Amino acid sequence: MTSALQSGKAARYPYLEVGELAEAIAAKEGVPVDHIVLAVGSGEILETLGVHFGLAKKAVVRGDPGYLQMSAAAKAVGGRDVPVAVNARLEHDLDAMLAQVGADTGVVYLANPNNPTGTVVPSAQIRDFVHQVGRKALVVVDEAYLDIADDYAGRTVVDLVRKGENVIVLRTFSKIYGLAGLRVGYGVAAPALVSLIKSYGGGSLSYLGVAAALASLRETGYVLAARERLVAERAKLTDALKALGLRYAEPQANFVFFRTGRPYADVAGRFRADGVAIARAFPPLLDWVRVSIGTPEENTLARDSLRGIFAQS
Repeated sequence: MTSALQSGKAARYPYLEVGELAEAIAAKEGVPVDHIVLAVGSGEILETLGVHFGLAKKAVVRGDPGYLQMSAAAKAVGGRDVPVAVNARLEHDLDAMLAQVGADTGVVYLANPNNPTGTVVPSAQIRDFVHQVGRKALVVVDEAYLDIADDYAGRTVVDLVRKGENVIVLRTFSKIYGLAGLRVGYGVAAPALVSLIKSYGGGSLSYLGVAAALASLRETGYVLAARERLVAERAKLTDALKALGLRYAEPQANFVFFRTGRPYADVAGRFRADGVAIARAFPPLLDWVRVSIGTPEENTLARDSLRGIFAQS
């Protein structure tokens, strides 16, 4: 097999290299290659599934606040969005979500860790949930941020795919691997679901994205080192929040979601004036904001801005 890491090939379509990447991912996940669907970021799979179930007039059950890409796609073509409020710990309320699963439910979406709260649900609870809900609807477990969470190996549910549960697990190279601008993601699912997603067509991966993803998989020590650096920087932010007396959700991703007690627009404007861009507002929690972990210099700037905004509160 030829290696994708060759110079002078960025002007070509990466047909052979895409196959090499799929095989490398399949080996990493412990599944046959026909269980892997590649995508231009895992969001492409979310949109494809949203369109598929939306066209069938099916409902998307999801946590609220949560990531909206799949439910927005479903709504755009006639589907129904069913938001379910997170619990007091800002985690997915699985019992409440289960209660919303009905005859018209097409898919249930769990982001673990959740975006924007950054919280996780214990693996045993997700496994039981997938087993129950999978009899009625597809379960999407989005593990985009799971590489950053404590005990990745104990939290991932990709083995449920191997066991034949009605689930697809999504991953991306955008977070821990730092390749957001190159747009490479994938899903792990049964071959029939992989074929369905592929039947919709979609974007093409770039040669540079494929080469970078392959290089990332081969750098086996990189993820651990990157996670250690990120968690250390995240702790500096949570320490600053504690000192200011600001409540935050227990973070397990590369961002922190915290309560300001002020309107989102006011806080975002203050951060922006200091040169810090924070995430969009996340209704219905409009006095909470999400701040991502960046480079050490960016993180210092964000903490300084945070103290300037809230030190006199």
